[in-house]
Amino acid sequence: MHEPAAFLGWYLALLALAYILGLILLALIGLSPAWLRALVTAVLMYVIALATPLTSAMASFPIHVIRCGGLPLVATNFAAGYTYRMPGSDFYVVTPLDSRFFCTEDEAHAARYHLWPEP
Repeated sequence: MHEPAAFLGWYLALLALAYILGLILLALIGLSPAWLRALVTAVLMYVIALATPLTSAMASFPIHVIRCGGLPLVATNFAAGYTYRMPGSDFYVVTPLDSRFFCTEDEAHAARYHLWPEP
């Protein structure tokens, strides 16, 4: 058997297995109580948001609030600016263009980010 044909055979077999397992999972979720379906849906949507490029920064913000013990510094490297914004400033907002969060200014400076807007 040629390699592409063998690969295609294995690929289709694994795809069929994933489909069948997905159907079983959906049936089990469909038979579960409404609160469990809502919880599973919320967790899946959050995981998807963490992996989606334009929502990952906003979705990971609560994780960094917990990690820092308060509001983190919001940083972006958009247009090679390497800037961060401080909590409490007029410009403190989380956008899809933000790429990093820091707990302290020392962390931001060590990563070569600078405060925006300049004081």
